[in-house]
Amino acid sequence: MSKKKKQQLDERELTRKEERLRARDQERNRKLFLGTGIALGLALVAILIGAIMEFLVRPNAAAATVGEDKITTSEFRRRVLLERTQLISRYQQLQLLEQQFGGQSFFANQIAQIESLLSNPQTLGVQVLDQLIDEKVVLQEAAKRDITVSDADVDEQLREQIANERGFVTESQATATTEAGVEATATAQLFTPTPTPTIDISSTITATATMIPTPTPRSIMTDTTYTEGVTALTDGLKSSANMSLEQYREVLRANLITQKMSETIGEEDVSSTEEQVHARHILLRDREPTPTPTEVPADQPTPEPTATATELPEGAPTPTPTLGPRTREETLAEITDLRKRIVDDGEDFGEIAKEYSDDPGSGAQGGDLGWFGPGAMVPPFDEAAFSLPIGEVSEPISTTFGYHLIEVLEKDDARPKDESQLQQERTQAYQDWLQAQKGLLTIDRPSDIESLLPPELRNGSSAAALPQ
Repeated sequence: MSKKKKQQLDERELTRKEERLRARDQERNRKLFLGTGIALGLALVAILIGAIMEFLVRPNAAAATVGEDKITTSEFRRRVLLERTQLISRYQQLQLLEQQFGGQSFFANQIAQIESLLSNPQTLGVQVLDQLIDEKVVLQEAAKRDITVSDADVDEQLREQIANERGFVTESQATATTEAGVEATATAQLFTPTPTPTIDISSTITATATMIPTPTPRSIMTDTTYTEGVTALTDGLKSSANMSLEQYREVLRANLITQKMSETIGEEDVSSTEEQVHARHILLRDREPTPTPTEVPADQPTPEPTATATELPEGAPTPTPTLGPRTREETLAEITDLRKRIVDDGEDFGEIAKEYSDDPGSGAQGGDLGWFGPGAMVPPFDEAAFSLPIGEVSEPISTTFGYHLIEVLEKDDARPKDESQLQQERTQAYQDWLQAQKGLLTIDRPSDIESLLPPELRNGSSAAALPQ
């Protein structure tokens, strides 16, 4: 219809039919517009509700609870991303070390472990949640014991981290190193070395040496370098873990409190001294008979020897002959005879041990085992050693290794433990305490860890792939 005709139609009076048609069209258009508006409104509301749930409600909801404390989803997500970032950094360092030192298995094993974690965000999430739960347990107990960490301690920890990352040391680290060097020098001047024992080469284990780079002296970090490091760290935390510097400082604080609690529990539950004995022994093992060679059937020719005897070079040591079989009864009879030679005939225990003991480690040292505490040896040996008077030779002691003669040389009711042993015992005591504490608390964990992960690490996300 032309514009002119339409204008003429509008100017004339509409018939009733035309009015009904126009009203029907208007009502239909109104319903159409209304329906479209409602649909768009509902879609916008759904998007808004989803955004509120994802960015406001869910982040503040509890991912887990530990007693009265909760671990929020936002806290969990930040820690997952932080842990992932640190793993990637460690992964790249190990790759460089592996390339530099020729594929050491030590590096390869660690690389494989990190790859496994990075390729499985759910496993990483479970590990991080366990860490957060442990932290809550420790922080609750630390608060009861009034164990705290000052802001100055956190500052120093942050400074040391930045210094290490940039190849420097802090002033306090440099001072501690200097003092330790002076103390070590003074100790060395007062120390009288003892002869190094000869080790039976037959008992040594051949291992591939791991190449360790020689450390180079590092300079003290300046305030300018520290400020630059703080700025870089702040930017990195924001981009990789959506974490502020203050939130990261609280992570460092929790780590320091955990260290203090570990030391406190270890010192409370583990004594630094113990009853020890200094003893020596002679071991005789049972010897199985040499396998009987397979008989060749009479109708078959006897096989020719595959190798001829090789003459030893002049001056070479004579090989140790293969010892004959010895039953359990024969072993007991022989060690009983050795005891008679020592106790009744007065022969020297150490010389007998060197000649007859089947323990290659101590035999060459006259049977000397050094100092050891309860539980270091198998039960029958342990019981005999701690019940023997000094200087008395035991009756033959039967263990899974064979028969032993034991002589206690010294005893000390409160001898300091070996430092490595003490550290292991204290670490174990702390872990036992932590497990016991968790058993006393109500801990609620999520049934679906994936839904709590950061969106970029959920299934199907390219961000969850391994770093290139």
